[in-house]
Amino acid sequence: MSFDAKYHVSAENELKRRKEANAKEAAHRRVILEQKFPEFARLRAVMATAGAKIAAAVLESGGNEHELNSRMNEIQAENVQANARMKELLMKAGYPHDYLEPIYSCKVCKDTGVAGLTRCECYTGAVKRLASEGVNSTSPLMLTGFDTFKVDLYPNVEIENVGNIRELMQGVFNYCEEYAENFHLPDAGIMLRGQTGLGKTHLSLAIAGRVLAKGFSVVYGSAPDLLRKIENEHFSYEREGRDSTMDTLQSAELLVLDDVGAEFESKFYASALYNLLNSRMNMGYPTIVSTNLTFEELKLRYGDRITSRFMTMEILLFHGKDIRLLKR
Repeated sequence: MSFDAKYHVSAENELKRRKEANAKEAAHRRVILEQKFPEFARLRAVMATAGAKIAAAVLESGGNEHELNSRMNEIQAENVQANARMKELLMKAGYPHDYLEPIYSCKVCKDTGVAGLTRCECYTGAVKRLASEGVNSTSPLMLTGFDTFKVDLYPNVEIENVGNIRELMQGVFNYCEEYAENFHLPDAGIMLRGQTGLGKTHLSLAIAGRVLAKGFSVVYGSAPDLLRKIENEHFSYEREGRDSTMDTLQSAELLVLDDVGAEFESKFYASALYNLLNSRMNMGYPTIVSTNLTFEELKLRYGDRITSRFMTMEILLFHGKDIRLLKR
């Protein structure tokens, strides 16, 4: 997947800051221990000068292999003894035995961002997260939560072939909260369907915020805005960042598409939406879709291929009156 170069630069800078912070912390630990236990400074000097001692031994031996081996064994014994003494002092002081070892946020790549011949997962994860944050920068992702959703605003009335509205919406609320709390990968998506103002955006944002807080990558946006952005990038003359939004949406562990069906009707949008939903399903990444359209309207607008993807989702129906008006 290709992401805009700015996210790669930001990820490189993030790893650099992380590496510098870890080195600073390791140096601080050494200073504190050497102040408490002066012997640490002497022991560390013994180990730090081992390389210079080996080089000097090679020169001084004059090719005498026996003499060189004897000196190398002495240096090795000094190092082993110094290392053992340092660990002994650490344990007596209540510190773990590796307290003075280099500190790495990622032990796989040692904060270099490279593992073997490929980019480390910590680096690619940072690029994906930064790209998601870029898409989310103008979204109201953290503005609503489950605690502000009021089920008692829905009418406590029975509707034929539907049931009690408030009880139904309590069930919808419970499902969304449980889904967010137990979010995992792979997982099925959700379709929130109903008229405007019934709380679809509120609950989708609540799910997104809870899942984001659990450490998953989340992207939220309105379908018209995101599809327009995908179109602009796809047909852009600029090679840099081309299709970056599509790549970001495909790789997010949870994608929330609000107002599906409100976008301008075009073959490109339909194709982009199908590719997005299909690629995410193949990777086991769930999508939450909210729409005002019925299944009949969705089928007329998008055809069977996209509608069949919608039908694999958990369908949550919203009933009642516009709760935004009831809050006033």
